Amino acid sequence: MHRRLALITAALIASVSLATCAMISSFYTGHLDIEQAELQARIAPRFPTHHCKLLIACLDLSNPVVVLTDGDDRIGITADAKVTLGTQERIGRVGLSARPRYVPAEGQLFLEDLQVTTLEFSGLPAEYAEVVKLYAPQLAKDALQRHPVYTVDTSTAKGALARLAVRDVKVVGGKLRVSFTENGRLG
Repeated sequence: MHRRLALITAALIASVSLATCAMISSFYTGHLDIEQAELQARIAPRFPTHHCKLLIACLDLSNPVVVLTDGDDRIGITADAKVTLGTQERIGRVGLSARPRYVPAEGQLFLEDLQVTTLEFSGLPAEYAEVVKLYAPQLAKDALQRHPVYTVDTSTAKGALARLAVRDVKVVGGKLRVSFTENGRLG
């Protein structure tokens, strides 16, 4: 009787282990899609931003719009911009791009390596363009780089495992796709 009970117990443990491995393996080969609207909702409250240098050169950014371009590994953001040099003021739009950076210990996505991609100002003198190119990344960095744009929900077993298994992050089908390592291998 004890032998039979031991065999049944061993069989149950083996089947539970195999089922757990199958579940984890299928999860790790998957991905998590983050919608543009969700990123927009997390980024928008960090604006407007204001930055001045010596009180004569100022740049204000407001009304950011997240732009996800299929196949790109960078997140685009366009924003209204106001450049002030002395008493002269110009209004337009600025486009920025940032690379998502995943921090596994916290399960958080941050934006870094911000770059100006477009300047849309009518009749913008060269000195205004230089102010925007110089200060826009720093201004956006202050608003975006210090706070995560997404945090994996680690309150669930799936989220806790996902936090450690991120392989890459890129834009696919108009969404930010977080892909997990294959075959359950971490790293």
